[in-house]
Amino acid sequence: MNRTSLLLLTLGPLLLPGASVHGSTTGFIQARLVISSACQISSDQQPATLANPGLMDFGSQAPSWDGPLRTRVDDAGGQGSLQISCTPQVRAFSVRIDEGRNGAGGVRQLSNGRVLIPYQLAIDPGGNTRYGIGQARTFTIQGTEQVPVPIYGVVVAQPRALPAGLYRDTLRVTLDW
Repeated sequence: MNRTSLLLLTLGPLLLPGASVHGSTTGFIQARLVISSACQISSDQQPATLANPGLMDFGSQAPSWDGPLRTRVDDAGGQGSLQISCTPQVRAFSVRIDEGRNGAGGVRQLSNGRVLIPYQLAIDPGGNTRYGIGQARTFTIQGTEQVPVPIYGVVVAQPRALPAGLYRDTLRVTLDW
């Protein structure tokens, strides 16, 4: 008997003409976004990453030169200066740059595989305030503005002729916050 009445109740609306069934239920979808307290590198024109923060190109030179060669690190496309953006919780960050792949004895050096050319990194175009090897340079963040990280390169004059070729170095940049 219970079985029959349940069946009739279940099928009842289907058997009665003009009867309709209405109902509703409510559920919830959780939406979420986690933003970690962090800093990231960007540039004026293109995104940059810490894996590829930019290029320091001293250009093409004759075998010798009388004055220092100067350049700055630009983003990977060479279109603008590096910028650091941080979440509001981060009030300062530091940048450390190692001695590079060819460095020795506390000197950064460009190499063509045989010949080494020493160079320096500085925070100013004149090369007066230098980035020490592995030493942290701290930058303070004011508000939510991007903070420029100036990195200038200086190669001293070379009065003796150097062999032709491509001279390179790879530097490790560490960003701490």
